[in-house]
This record gives sequence, C-alpha cells and structure tokens, in this order.
Amino acid sequence: MSYPELGIGFADLAGFLALIFIAITAILMFVKKRLFTKYPSQRGLFNKVHIALASLGGGFLLIHADYFIHAPISNFWIFLGYLSTAVALIVWFSGFSFLEKQKYSIIYHGSLSLAAISLMAIHSVELGFNISIWLSELVVASIVVITFSRAIQHGIKILVSVRDSK
Repeated sequence: MSYPELGIGFADLAGFLALIFIAITAILMFVKKRLFTKYPSQRGLFNKVHIALASLGGGFLLIHADYFIHAPISNFWIFLGYLSTAVALIVWFSGFSFLEKQKYSIIYHGSLSLAAISLMAIHSVELGFNISIWLSELVVASIVVITFSRAIQHGIKILVSVRDSK
C-alpha cells in the first residue's frame, strides 16, 4: 500500500529523516565509550535512547520504502536504495543479536550501519535530492576513514590475542 494522498514530498522527507536518525545512532555508538566513562550510571538510558532513535529511523525508512516500492530496480541509484534498506534490516537483526549477547555481533552491527548510511547518502545524492554532492562525499569519506580505523583496531586486538594465547 502506498500513500498517494501524502505525496512524494512526504516520502522523500521520511527518507531524509530515516537517514538522519540512523546517522545519529551511529554517532552515538561512536562516542559511547566516552559517554559511559563520563556517565557510568546512565548506561540503561543510553541503550534506550539508541533503540528509540534506531526505531524512528527504521520506521521512517519503512514509510519511504513503502511509497517507492514500485520504483524500477533497473535504475542503479534506485537499486542502491533497495540495497541500503536490505542492509538496514540486517543491521536491525544484528542489533538484536547484540542484545542477546552474541559474540562479534556489535562489530557486524556497526560496520553494516556505516555501509547502510553510505548507500543511503549516495542513493539520495545521485537521484538529485537536496543533499549536496560535497556533503555526501564528506559523509562517505568520513565513514571510510572510521571503518578502516576500526578495522585496524580490531586487527590489532586479534593479533595481540593470538600472540598472547601462544
């Protein structure tokens, strides 16, 4: 079911709000250690805020995707929108895995979140929406730097643990 009476403008707004809320949750995860160090008693509140913002992002993403569900997948930039939605669903499931204490799920969750945000930003820019190309390039470049720095940190941890186990 689509929402023709609300119009494409509302669907676009829902997509932008989804991107904003999802990006805010990624930023919160990036600064969580500093927040936990400064406010250790607020861990539960932090988790609730993260889940609430992620739920808002997911809800707006569903509204956006529902309106454009019949868009042609043969257009590569539209395909990126479908792909980012699929990645966002995997992020959602990996978040629940983290809540269930599954080992390494937070690594996948964070990495896939960054990938989804990148795909969403590229999808928005290339379809000619109101995100400037320099802003999207800045977002994608920041995500690449953060992803590689986190990968190097995890690689060092793995090497240290292998060395220590010998």
